[in-house]
Amino acid sequence: MPCTIQIADAVPAFTATVYDLSKMIVIPGWLLLAASLFAPAWRPALWKLTQFVLPALLCLLYLLMVWDGRGGFDDFGALTFFRLEGVSCLYRNFSALNAGWLHFLALDLFAATLIVRDGLERGMPRLLLLLLLPLIMMLAPAGLLLYIVLRFALRPRPAI
Repeated sequence: MPCTIQIADAVPAFTATVYDLSKMIVIPGWLLLAASLFAPAWRPALWKLTQFVLPALLCLLYLLMVWDGRGGFDDFGALTFFRLEGVSCLYRNFSALNAGWLHFLALDLFAATLIVRDGLERGMPRLLLLLLLPLIMMLAPAGLLLYIVLRFALRPRPAI
């Protein structure tokens, strides 16, 4: 199914507002997750925020963008998921593009929290986990792969 990517000259105001809101949610989320490495007494509360509350807010914004961009899905059939050209049709408008971005933001923060929790339970050095966070944030599959390798390469120690 051929599809042309049509990008408007300007981002629609609603889409831009949702994008700005997502930054106000995700940036503090990553900072709180990093802080949780060095604030054991605050970990339960911080992890509830970074694993559930903030990703849930991002998921709500995601659903808003899917709803707002639904016109961009008109020609998108289920079988086109199996073709790169079909998937590219999803991103032919800013709402759908923003939905994809929110998808990454929500899942990356959720996964990073699980990684931090698992790493601390296994006694991994906090500094090592802190250094992994930017990689997970920017290149999540690479950060996850490195964590998996380190998780099995390092012997478990008592939790910190």
